[in-house]
Formats: sequence, structure tokens, C-alpha cells
Amino acid sequence: MKRAVILCAFLLVGIAAAVGPPSRETEAQANCFPETGFCVTNPLFMEYFRVRGGVRIMGYPISRSFTLEGFEVQFFQRVIMQRQGNTVQRLNVLDPNVMPMTRANQSIFPGPDPALAAQAPQVGAPDYPRQVVEFVRQVAPDSWGGQPVGFFNLFNTTVPVDVAFPGQTPNPDLVTLLNLEIWGLPTSNPAADPGNGGFIYQRFQRGIMHFRAEVPVTEGILVGEYLKAVMTYRALPPDLAEDMRDSRYRAQYSPGSQGWLTRPAELPSTDLTGAFEPGSGPVGQPTPPPTVPPAATPTPTATATPTGPSVTIQVDDETIDPGQSISVTIIAQGSSNLYLLQWRTVYGDDDPDGDRSPATDPQLAPQDFFCDQDRTECANVWRVTPTTPGRYTLWARVQDVTSALSPWVGTPLRVREGNTPTPTPTITATPTATATATATATSTATPTATTISGMAATVTPTKSP
Repeated sequence: MKRAVILCAFLLVGIAAAVGPPSRETEAQANCFPETGFCVTNPLFMEYFRVRGGVRIMGYPISRSFTLEGFEVQFFQRVIMQRQGNTVQRLNVLDPNVMPMTRANQSIFPGPDPALAAQAPQVGAPDYPRQVVEFVRQVAPDSWGGQPVGFFNLFNTTVPVDVAFPGQTPNPDLVTLLNLEIWGLPTSNPAADPGNGGFIYQRFQRGIMHFRAEVPVTEGILVGEYLKAVMTYRALPPDLAEDMRDSRYRAQYSPGSQGWLTRPAELPSTDLTGAFEPGSGPVGQPTPPPTVPPAATPTPTATATPTGPSVTIQVDDETIDPGQSISVTIIAQGSSNLYLLQWRTVYGDDDPDGDRSPATDPQLAPQDFFCDQDRTECANVWRVTPTTPGRYTLWARVQDVTSALSPWVGTPLRVREGNTPTPTPTITATPTATATATATATSTATPTATTISGMAATVTPTKSP
């Protein structure tokens, strides 16, 4: 697949270089995002963010500007901007040599399809923009599998023309190329998640579109967040960690080390100093570097031995508004029967053990769920409605009947600043698979829990530790 950066030769306009203002601090204050604590200080990045869809398409900034492999970059939740001279490009995050992600948080994404790539229009072909539109229309439909996935609509309306071309009649070919600049071409057909038929994905060169039937909504996967998790080794899903175990980016962020790099030789022309520390001023005292697992080395195959329990935790949206409900899902398995699921929420990236800042929102209070104790698999879903803005990490672990504990596994959650609604009591009634189903009265200040994975599907009150 030719890199879509070649398309820049076809753009009729570019982002003009801006003259730096006399005070970077003043600009930082104007372009800071309290939702994540990061600022956009490069005028080129800010202009690109503004005319290419803003938060709706890019998500919020999740890093400072820093140097990665010779280029100034800035991470956003769904994209990574890269400065090349006086223009802004997007890093092809899903390239095989960057993050060829096919699994994360128990989600399974379609991989790239070489046969499909071979059918794509060739750059430089006559009438190329219109060929692109027709190719995307055929490959990325708005309706698939009886669901209104909206993939073509999202592609074709990504760049807001009223912002990109104020007071002008935009050239349709140029609009197509700008949308192509954001997503690249489709590299897979639509595919449902094997574990959740309500999730439908489609892979593009620079992102993965995600349709969620329960909303419904179509948006981009947070690929920027995932690469940040790979580099910092914080809140990294175990399945993605396994896929990236040999990556040159794995656990490279090492505050206090030279260039804040764990293995500088693997990332030449890179300086991660303060890259993922919120704010825009001087970097404060570095936090201790993360524990870096040893690089994978081939070993002779040995006789299988029992392993301890393992757990994954996921939320259906990592950035929400106050009062928005989300599901917190924990799935565990082990070689012995399982006894107890636990999840804890802390501010920022704090560890769930030792010194920490526990969340004060009642909806994010510590939760325990007792398994059947006659199974080696256990899972539970809590439905919660946080109202306190902040950056959190949700941690989960499982204990089996032999008292063996899994390591804590985390996932990020951000509650945006906004008006906090007043909780009101509601009645939740869920039919069960047994004749003893009952309706349980709950308040929005107390999450509800639903068991899954072969267990009785009932709404139950959560148990405090």
C-alpha cells in the first residue's frame, strides 16, 4: 500500500506557516484542554486541528509537542500529527512498522487485506479524486449487515467545509483529498467484532472506524491513546501488549533517563523529555520510570505448567461527559476456579496499591464481585454514571480459590469538565433467565452490576469490600 503522504502533491492548498507569537505561554493558555491537561503550542498543529474537524475527529491532545524519530509530533486521542517543514502530516499509526494493531481491550479489529489494497485507485490516475470517492463508497458502505454503520458518510464529511473553506465554494475534488488525508484509503472490508456483534469495524490506512449499535454512533478508535499506552506502559491492555512485545516503541518512556528514553538506540533522533507530562510550562520532578518487562527472547518449548489468573478491564468509551453512563467490563480466567473480581478507580495514573488518590465520585467507588467458585472463567459488567470531572485510571484484578491474585490491569477514563447533573433515583428492571427475576430499585449514586459469560444475566447490588 503506497503511503498516503504522496497525496500531498495533489492538494491545491496547504496550511500556511504561521509566524510565532511573542509569547508561547500566552498561546498555550489559549489552546489548553482541561479535559486532558495538555496544550497545543505549535501554531501549525493548532490550525490543522481547527480546519480538520477538531475534537470530533482528532480527539483531545494527550501529549506535548516532542521529537519522534527526527520529526516534531503531537499525540491526540485519535491521531498523531507530524510536522514536515511548514506543513502538517498525519503519522500512519497503523503501518506495520508502527502499530499494526488488531487486538486491544478484548476487541478484535480486521487486519489489512492486500487483495483489497490492490483494487484501490492508483495515485496519479486521471480523475483520481472521483475514483477515490467511488472506491470508498463501494468498500465502506453506510449500511452493512443490516446496521446503519455510516462508514462512507463519516469519511465523506470528516473535514468541515465551512471551516476549511470559509466564504468559498469548495472544489469537490479537494474536499475528497482532504478527507483522504485524514483517513487514508480503506484497507479492510467491514467486520463485526467476534465477541460483540454490536461493534462493527473498518480499517483505514490511518485509523479504524467503529460503529456502536447501542448508541448508535460511528467514530474513530483511539489509536493515539493506544500508542501512548505502548510507549508509557501505563493502562496498556494485555492483548495489545502481547502484540507489541517486540516493538521499538514498547515502554520507551522513562522519566529522568537521558532523553527520557529506555532504549535510545532503538529510537534515534528522539527526545521524549516531558512528552506525556500535562501542562505547557517547565517539566517538574520526573515520576519514577515504569517497570519495563524484559524483551521477548525465544526459549525452548517446555512442558506446560499451571499459570495464575489473569484479568482484562474495558470501558465502552474512554472520554465521557458528566452524567453519561458507561459500562465497565471485567473478564477473568485462570487455571484454578475463580473467587473474586475487584476494580478500583484512582486519579491520574496512580497505582491502586500503596500511596494513591482514590476517586471521590460515588459511581467510581471500589467494587467487588464474587464469582461462582466452580468456574475457571468469571466476568461482570457494572453500569456507572460518573459526574465528577477528572482523569482517572480504572484498575482490575481477580483472585482465585487458592488466594492467588492476578496483577492489576488498568484502563483510562476521562470525565470532561461540564455541568454536573443532580443524581435522581431510578428503577432498573432486568428480566433474568430464571423464575426468580426481580426488579431492583437503585439510585444513580450506586452502580449496578450484570454478570456475563455463561452466568445468570441478573442485575445485582454491588458488594463493598
